[in-house]
Amino acid sequence: MKKPILPLGLVFVAATAACAQDATWPPAMQKESEFTGRKLATFQHASKKDWGYAEPQNDTFLVLHPKQARANAPLYVVLHSAGHDVHSCLACTAKVGNHDIYHSPPDFFALYLDCKANRGDWWWGINKYSGPEVSPTDKRVIDTVKWVIKHYGIDENRVYLCGNSMGGSGTLGIGMRHGDVFAAIKANVPAEVKHVSSRMYFPPLKAPADVNLPDPPIVIDYSAQNDGWSIGHDAFVKTMNERKYPLILYWGPFGHANNHANIMKVNDLIDSFD
Repeated sequence: MKKPILPLGLVFVAATAACAQDATWPPAMQKESEFTGRKLATFQHASKKDWGYAEPQNDTFLVLHPKQARANAPLYVVLHSAGHDVHSCLACTAKVGNHDIYHSPPDFFALYLDCKANRGDWWWGINKYSGPEVSPTDKRVIDTVKWVIKHYGIDENRVYLCGNSMGGSGTLGIGMRHGDVFAAIKANVPAEVKHVSSRMYFPPLKAPADVNLPDPPIVIDYSAQNDGWSIGHDAFVKTMNERKYPLILYWGPFGHANNHANIMKVNDLIDSFD
């Protein structure tokens, strides 16, 4: 039996597409600048084939250095809200009180990621990838974090994930599933808990016998009873307690706030855990 012969052009196109997905991984630095007295590096990269995206994409992330150079520094990873992209997210940190959770400690490295540039990544992947399986977006975020850890010599035991609103949803959904990467995660007014409920097989889902989830990181959650985005937190807290997962929940009537001073007016305990 004769084997079919593929047209040369088709073979070339397929090979080119495969190469394009891994063309700029590891990430390539586009520029170095300064922001708020700290060195800022801008990186871009294409998608890795094993992430599973249907189409190749390109992403940008920012790395903010500590004010003073130091070895074995911690890493603060930031997921932006629906009102921002990676650049406007960082811009908020120029002013105290503007999305305080975006502000990294001065002696940390900080990684700012983007989910706005590519279709499917929006809402940190939960809108398109609603099942419990780790999504292409999750894989991109984790691989980027791991690359930054290695590239900058980060202390692997002090990597922290945080986010606001939509980024808070992503923080819970991506962060809790990867306790082997993050020591603690902090979600400020997370916009619902469907992401984490899906990825962690919360009821009514049940994890298959062959799924072995890492122990989750410490979870810090700022949510409010007068914030519509807090819907589902009763079931979330119940499951966290039943599974004995580490949760510190700061609850109070502060709405969908991102200013710590305003939150402090109704819950003065919010800074009780470093």
